[in-house]
Amino acid sequence: MNMELSRGIKLSQLAAQIKKVLSDQFASRLYFVVAEVSNFSARKGIQYMQLIEKEEETGKLLAEIPTMIFQDSLHELDQFEQITGQRFGNGLRVLVQVAVTYHEVYGLKLVIHNIDPSFTIGELRRQRDFTLRKLCEENPDAVRFLNERYYTRNQTLPLPVVIHRIAVVSSEFSAGLQDFTDTLAKNHFGYHFETTLFSTKVQNDEQGKQIVERFIEIFHKRNEFDLVVLVRGGGSQTDLLMFDSYPLARAIARFPLPVFCGLGHLKDVSIADLMAHSSEKTPTRVAERIIAHNRQFEQQVLDIRNGLVIKSQKLIADQKEQMNAFSNTITQGSIRLVSATRQNLFNTSSLVSAGSISVIHNQASSLSSLSAKLSTKPIIKIGNAKNELAHLQRTVSEGSLKFIRFEKGMLQHHVTIFRLLSPEHTLARGFAVVKKEGKIITSADSVKKGDTIDILLGKQTIFTKVIDKKKENGNKNDL
Repeated sequence: MNMELSRGIKLSQLAAQIKKVLSDQFASRLYFVVAEVSNFSARKGIQYMQLIEKEEETGKLLAEIPTMIFQDSLHELDQFEQITGQRFGNGLRVLVQVAVTYHEVYGLKLVIHNIDPSFTIGELRRQRDFTLRKLCEENPDAVRFLNERYYTRNQTLPLPVVIHRIAVVSSEFSAGLQDFTDTLAKNHFGYHFETTLFSTKVQNDEQGKQIVERFIEIFHKRNEFDLVVLVRGGGSQTDLLMFDSYPLARAIARFPLPVFCGLGHLKDVSIADLMAHSSEKTPTRVAERIIAHNRQFEQQVLDIRNGLVIKSQKLIADQKEQMNAFSNTITQGSIRLVSATRQNLFNTSSLVSAGSISVIHNQASSLSSLSAKLSTKPIIKIGNAKNELAHLQRTVSEGSLKFIRFEKGMLQHHVTIFRLLSPEHTLARGFAVVKKEGKIITSADSVKKGDTIDILLGKQTIFTKVIDKKKENGNKNDL
């Protein structure tokens, strides 16, 4: 055996041979490659990623090659994002033009020179259409497409009369979550809401798996909530891809509690939006819709109360008028009847014999009994009407007291706000009022070196003289 071959060659020599072969084969040649982006990151101005290919039906990995974009091609990323409205990142299927390179230390890599944005736009549209079609085909009892619109089981669920207990699916660090909770807490009607956070990723969550897990948690506690809210802050459109995923869309469409979406995107509608009971462009608008729903119920109660008061007053007036008319009719009729009977008895007594006097007395007795009944019946009816009137008065009085207490609470709330915003409270927090010649100064431009100014700080005034002034950059006092 040749001594040189028995000892082998150095690894660097083998690497150099591989490099030469690959260079001879692929040098100065560019290839258009269709692949999916994975493990995307940036370091020192270079974009690193893996280009991968999966089997569509099983998801089995078929190929994977490390890939880079150098600084001289970064404009391709900017152009891609501008045209597609997408942030270049994980999960995107792309058509890229690459060169094949090999380095003795870093191994085989692809270098991207161009990116075709139109291909990605088409792929996203194709994937979205496929997901919607799959939802309808595999869930005919929960998702239907009629008259150019998607109808879901979740959309048919009735909202509770008053929304109070809310399950919130969001990242605990999301600006959208803060906007949502602040809007609920600071509503002008004093409504109180109980919110329970189910924290999850709302960015870079492949297929929205964590969000689906949070929905499963809520499902097991569904009797504790009136509503589910899915919110996130603003972000790139690529971060919305998880909200187009089939598992999440199916979970929302079939969920047994109404789902509200506020995904913080003004231009686009995700599949999750289409499946949900209701969707708004921002988390703030979701909160405003919930407040408006409760306000609508309160307004209905107030309208019923006002209607009850008006109808009660009218009913009382009508009953009084009817009772007075009935009482007058009965009284006058009884008087006329008794008077006529007596006159008839007197006239008849002079004409009849003594044997007829007994019959006349019996008739007189019957008339007296009838007169008594006619006098008693109005009294009973008037008594019943008075009892009904007293009941209505109590009802109106109690309703009025509740309304007065509610309005008094709202008034006290506004008084507290005005008091906190008063000049006294403002000064007490360390602010000051600066005056020159008795007039309040709002700009330092009106003050010159040597001017005498008065500074009202708390309950005392400081009289000072301007020695000098200088401009500030405006950031020192940022809170």
